Amino acid sequence: MKKWISILVLMLGLAPFAGAQDGGKSPVEQNPYADYILVIDKGAFTLSLLDDSGRALYVYPVATGENPGQKRKEGDCKTPEGIFTVTWVQDTRGVMYDYHDGKGLVEAYGPKFIHLETPGFKYIGVHGTCPERDDRIGKRDSKGCVRLHNEDLLTIIPYVYPGMKVYIIPGPEDIEADNAYQEN
Repeated sequence: MKKWISILVLMLGLAPFAGAQDGGKSPVEQNPYADYILVIDKGAFTLSLLDDSGRALYVYPVATGENPGQKRKEGDCKTPEGIFTVTWVQDTRGVMYDYHDGKGLVEAYGPKFIHLETPGFKYIGVHGTCPERDDRIGKRDSKGCVRLHNEDLLTIIPYVYPGMKVYIIPGPEDIEADNAYQEN
């Protein structure tokens, strides 16, 4: 993971910043020139929030798509890989979803949904989870989104803004699935 973060930092040419600390403002409001990024490692099942010096401020476990590999079509239950942009953050308290598991409607997305611009696909993002699926964090379990514990999501939300970059990198199982797909 550290190798990938170092590579990303070098590729992006990220530079350190000096920002004022004001407890009443979000980190983005404190320093509007800071570029935070999210790095999701599908192999390690982690989400890392990095500051623009490449330092990991938070690293949390996540759930990714049920199936390994690059997302190629709607309904394939794969999490897309690549560089994406946050379009907006939605308050999803009270938004219900039926997983068709016999439990009926549940608040599936937790308190917030970070929408990503994923060309060719709608409604892909990073969001919280419902109590019925909280124990599935750290596994392949989503329809394609990245899910994390609600308290972890609420910790990173103050750093998230439209235009923020999100890097989703494949793990070994994803690379194997992608290679097998290309051979066919």
